Amino acid sequence: MGRKGICLLLALCCLTVLSGCSGRREEDRQPAPTLSPAETRHIAPEQDEVISEGGEYRLYFPGRDDLGLVSRSTQLDPANLSDTAEMLVRSLIAYPGDEETRKLGGNRALDLYGEHPIEVSGGICTVNLATSALQLSLRDYYKNCLALATTLCELKEINSVNVLVADQSVGLDITGNLPMGTLTAHPGENLPVLWEQMEAKRTPLGEDLSKTPLSTMATLYYPLPDGRGIACAARLVSFDGQTPQQLAMGLINAVSSVRKSTTGGQGFPELSELLLHDPVTSELEEGGRLITLSLSEDAEDRLTAGGADLACTVAALTYTLTTFIPGIAAVCIRIGDKPIAELRTDHFDTVTALGGLVRRNMVSSFLMGNATVYFARNGILCECERPVDRQLADNPRAQLCALMDGPDGREQAEDIVATLPGNVQEDDILGIRAEGDTLLVNLSEGFRSEIQEMGKEAETLICYSMVNTLCRNTGMKRVCFFFEGDQVEMIAGTIYWAGEFLYNVGLAEKGLG
Repeated sequence: MGRKGICLLLALCCLTVLSGCSGRREEDRQPAPTLSPAETRHIAPEQDEVISEGGEYRLYFPGRDDLGLVSRSTQLDPANLSDTAEMLVRSLIAYPGDEETRKLGGNRALDLYGEHPIEVSGGICTVNLATSALQLSLRDYYKNCLALATTLCELKEINSVNVLVADQSVGLDITGNLPMGTLTAHPGENLPVLWEQMEAKRTPLGEDLSKTPLSTMATLYYPLPDGRGIACAARLVSFDGQTPQQLAMGLINAVSSVRKSTTGGQGFPELSELLLHDPVTSELEEGGRLITLSLSEDAEDRLTAGGADLACTVAALTYTLTTFIPGIAAVCIRIGDKPIAELRTDHFDTVTALGGLVRRNMVSSFLMGNATVYFARNGILCECERPVDRQLADNPRAQLCALMDGPDGREQAEDIVATLPGNVQEDDILGIRAEGDTLLVNLSEGFRSEIQEMGKEAETLICYSMVNTLCRNTGMKRVCFFFEGDQVEMIAGTIYWAGEFLYNVGLAEKGLG
């Protein structure tokens, strides 16, 4: 080969290396000026299209030998995470059983309860069954719940499961007092052993509930800052005894602890210090039990000073208590001797609580999903958690809109700043579609002009705040940008926009939110 041929070959090799460098090592915070080839095989989306793809999912059923769970596969074509979870549960319920598996519910026809029988938030799924599930023996009910939990935890977005019947937790002892708690997956485990472990937590007949300690997983719902709703987390909680009052106090203390552990939550008050006396339980005429919490006259002021509002705190306590304590149908919260009759907040419709009774379904709109968005601090990206509608938590448009909202007051006080131009809005997102592991995002000409206006120093953070936000929340590997349907090579002069961008952890400091 001649000298010119060798030079040409070396040049081609260099171009090949550059075109493949669309991601960066974590220790290298400087992005490549050229991220990917100029040509793309994709066509710009003109509107939003469903990004999830149909595929094979695994279902778990109690085996006919009653020793373990047996799996079966099914094909589903869901629209989003909530849709996937509901389709899985309905597939479980509908499956007739076979030579190795028992039908879920056996001879009892199981069904789902309420307008929104499946809730997914913060990696936790809550399944609300109809009252026909109460006809099962406690052992069979528990096995069915394990099948539900193991099936749902096959989804990478779900790691814990609660099961309710008509908005109430079911007690797993004769007296109806033993909480089942929050479940995890149990594939391949021995069902009789799991049941024995649950039975070992019971208070023996004739003995005092208050003398039987309990340690189990519970889902704790806590108020988000600025009245933006409630979020949840699963935690191991220990209780001194198993009376409803003891369970309530343990949960109330745990809610305070989990809220204080979140960013900006250090000023949240100890809820137990707001109580005038221990929780009181009573029976409701229509069935189920009521828990009444009496708070001090200055409770609302102390909550506000701690970054929470009263309405969201009431919603969080209602969700926590009804999800865990068996038979609790409603919660009444008093300020002094007056029950709270209305829950008012800037972000949700006012909830009217007749007689001061707050039921779980009355505050379901307060339960939010969350998205991780990337703002900036000191010239690099930082992760912040942002509440979003739980039905839209895996929706890329909702994630970009959360990014457009910019940091809140608490984050601004920590020197966190917005990355996207202040003038862009949802209308500047013209369409989003997934092709394989690549997310295609079509933005407006106005969006391109705003990037150009912000200049070279901001361009890299603008680009990668969108790329990292979308890849982190959707599971996609790449993002490809269009502007008014066309790929643009250069905008402000730093980033080569044509081609595909990879998630770049090297440009971000770890978890602020």
